[in-house]
Amino acid sequence: MQIDAALPSGRIRVLDATDSGGIRLSLPADEGTPFLCWYCFEATGPANLFRRFVIENASDSLRGRLPNRNGDSHQWNGAGPVASYDGIDWFRLDHAFDGRAFSFWHTPRQERVFYAKFPPVWPAHEAAQRDRLASLPGARHDVLGQSGQGRTIDRFRLGEGPLQFWVIARQHPSETQGAYFLDGLAERLALPDADSRALLAAATLHIVPNVNPDGWTAGQTRATPAGVNLNREWNSAAPAAEVAAVRAAMEASGVDVSLDCHADNELPFLFIWPSENVPSWTADRRRPFDLFEATWAAANPDLIPGRAYPGGCPAQADLSMGWNWIGERFPQALSILLEQTFKDVSERPDPVTGWSIPRARALGRSVIAPLLAEARRRATA
Repeated sequence: MQIDAALPSGRIRVLDATDSGGIRLSLPADEGTPFLCWYCFEATGPANLFRRFVIENASDSLRGRLPNRNGDSHQWNGAGPVASYDGIDWFRLDHAFDGRAFSFWHTPRQERVFYAKFPPVWPAHEAAQRDRLASLPGARHDVLGQSGQGRTIDRFRLGEGPLQFWVIARQHPSETQGAYFLDGLAERLALPDADSRALLAAATLHIVPNVNPDGWTAGQTRATPAGVNLNREWNSAAPAAEVAAVRAAMEASGVDVSLDCHADNELPFLFIWPSENVPSWTADRRRPFDLFEATWAAANPDLIPGRAYPGGCPAQADLSMGWNWIGERFPQALSILLEQTFKDVSERPDPVTGWSIPRARALGRSVIAPLLAEARRRATA
């Protein structure tokens, strides 16, 4: 058995691969941090031979769980890995967690198989997404800045309307769901149907597809290769280069709506949440969010209204987080956190696919409805 993690977004450490029925693995943490959860690798060996993979240090990831989660299922329950023979079409595998190690198993019909926590974003996909966004009618592409390792932080602007709507994704590189969400948004904008045209007449849409290209390339879980969690940099006087670039562009354009795209690897649902605990929050800011959420839920039944982090909104906002900083800096803005899932939507389970690329794309296509509803609300306010 040959196991290769030296591929874009690859991540795993091989302890012993001599026995295909008990392949011993471990998860490397992001450099200088306790973050570990992402894995992505290629395994090559005889077809039709049973393989069992054991990630022996999986329980290490549970030390940093968020507050109010002790009564909820953790990331190793219900989050079977995905596998693919071609790196494009993915399916889920059975798995088990014994309190320490995470195991999954597979009898492949081909010699080469990719395994990952969630479908990764390959460089070809990344390039194709940039090309597609740049080719949308009226699109303008610019580079907001450089990452710590010199990669570009790209922005694509669409529409000519006076409202400034922002969508940013992948501050945390393992949360690849954001890329597939943006695929769906681009598909919808390419049609273009009447609602897409109306949205782009009312608003200028700013899309930043990958805020953390260095972390994505290195196969990190949450941080850059320098060990920086970008979603804890937003209120810094000297933030990381990636955040500084996006923040400066927002200051230049202003923000009326912002959607910060993430994914939670423990919760069996997806949700959106406003920056309702920032110091500038007032009760009248809740109604626009409720309209946005209800409109989106009507357009996509995978989004269940009223969901949020366990324990609800903390008493004090962490302004180092992107959507909170935006909600405080631009009090007139509707600043929203989107959390997709690594698992499934408990009210609409699909045991074959769980949360998947097609469902993330469908979510992206459906976001036109709440964005347009907010544009129309502002026009009549």
